[in-house]
Amino acid sequence: MACSHWRQIAEREPRIETPLLVIMPDHLHGIIFVKETLEQSVGSSIRGFKSGVTSELRKLKDDPSFQVWEPRYHQVISLNRDTLQACKRYIRDNPRRYCLKKAHPDLFVRLENLDRPCLPKVPSPLKWVGFGNPFLLEAPVLRAIQVSRSITEEALSDLRAEIREASEMGAVCVSPFIFPGEQAIVEDVVRSPKGRVIVLKQGGFPPMYKPGTRYFDLCAQGRVLILSPYPYTTTQPKLSRERCLEMNGMVAHICKHGEENEHMLQRAPSSVP
Repeated sequence: MACSHWRQIAEREPRIETPLLVIMPDHLHGIIFVKETLEQSVGSSIRGFKSGVTSELRKLKDDPSFQVWEPRYHQVISLNRDTLQACKRYIRDNPRRYCLKKAHPDLFVRLENLDRPCLPKVPSPLKWVGFGNPFLLEAPVLRAIQVSRSITEEALSDLRAEIREASEMGAVCVSPFIFPGEQAIVEDVVRSPKGRVIVLKQGGFPPMYKPGTRYFDLCAQGRVLILSPYPYTTTQPKLSRERCLEMNGMVAHICKHGEENEHMLQRAPSSVP
């Protein structure tokens, strides 16, 4: 029913194309391509689509009060080819991500008021919130990733090789992964089958947060924990030098706990004679 009415949008308005629609259990994603200037807004076509589906369902169910849609809708305007291709990939990948979430529901839960010995205390009303695998905080080796903007290519290459080796040996990399060198390292880690990361997020979590493409599969595999002590704001906060230093200090505190765990393991008596 929804697919039929979606196609009718373009039939009623030739200046619009509807090239893609993916229907999920409780929502749908579609792309509307506007070829020419419209006399009415795109919203009028979407309202007509929703109204047509509702009318047909009411007749089918013999219930004139039946409701299927929530009010309004969320739109993303794509003004260039790269953004459009990213939207298409996201929409087509939605069913796969849905199946992953159904298979691993415990790894896609918002973790409120996290309290772990390794997490630094934050002043009220701040609180630690996480998304992903909280047991990564208990890993025996937590490796802080901090890369200066002025690092040379040679030094960065050596550091990337060192981190790749540590990651293969089980180290969990911890960082805000803000600067280019840090982002290059996290790409190395997440491409590795064994790579695990703890990411500090500077902007907090929106109410319906879910990890983006880079971290979604890692979340399903239990290989990522995203942390933030900061409240969510609708506008992306400016990344100041003070905020960078503050987050790097948090990373250092978390990894210091990991070093203590590692030393305890090294001192523990072996059970093998």
